[in-house]
Amino acid sequence: MTGTADTSVATEAAAAEARKRAPAANFLPIVRGRLPLLFVHAIRFDKVLKVMGNKDLANKFATSVGKVFDIKKGRNFGYVNESYKPTAEDVSAAEAWIAQVGAENAKGLATVGDKTLMQSTLDQYKTAGLASAEEAAAFSVARGATRVKTEKAAPAVTGKVAQTAVVGTSDDLLS
Repeated sequence: MTGTADTSVATEAAAAEARKRAPAANFLPIVRGRLPLLFVHAIRFDKVLKVMGNKDLANKFATSVGKVFDIKKGRNFGYVNESYKPTAEDVSAAEAWIAQVGAENAKGLATVGDKTLMQSTLDQYKTAGLASAEEAAAFSVARGATRVKTEKAAPAVTGKVAQTAVVGTSDDLLS
């Protein structure tokens, strides 16, 4: 009897361990975080990249197909228009994104992407020139204007009367 008890305990322990850490089969080998605006602009407006498929672009830029699809459709990053020029911070973000390709992401997977394509895209934007302080300020205002500002509404009064029972009286049911 002890052999079957030991086996069932070992089986239960193995099953419990398997439940703790699911295999990373449904995780993508992408760079986690916000895609740099420089690459967003390239995906949306570059003539060569624009004709590529969503899956190809996602693989090249180490992101998800859904994010590329949303960028192309204008569902997000709506403030990035055709006249966008990157700032020094945008260039730094793109360089950091490129540096993460090949490294492990937060899910423990080695990220895949085309460093050469991303670097050449970055170099094109650098040679075209960075945004001036005025252009950067105007872009920041345009970006802020697209953000939805929600204010928490005060709780609505429903017409209920507040209870006014005094402790120790007949209306106090808990005393």
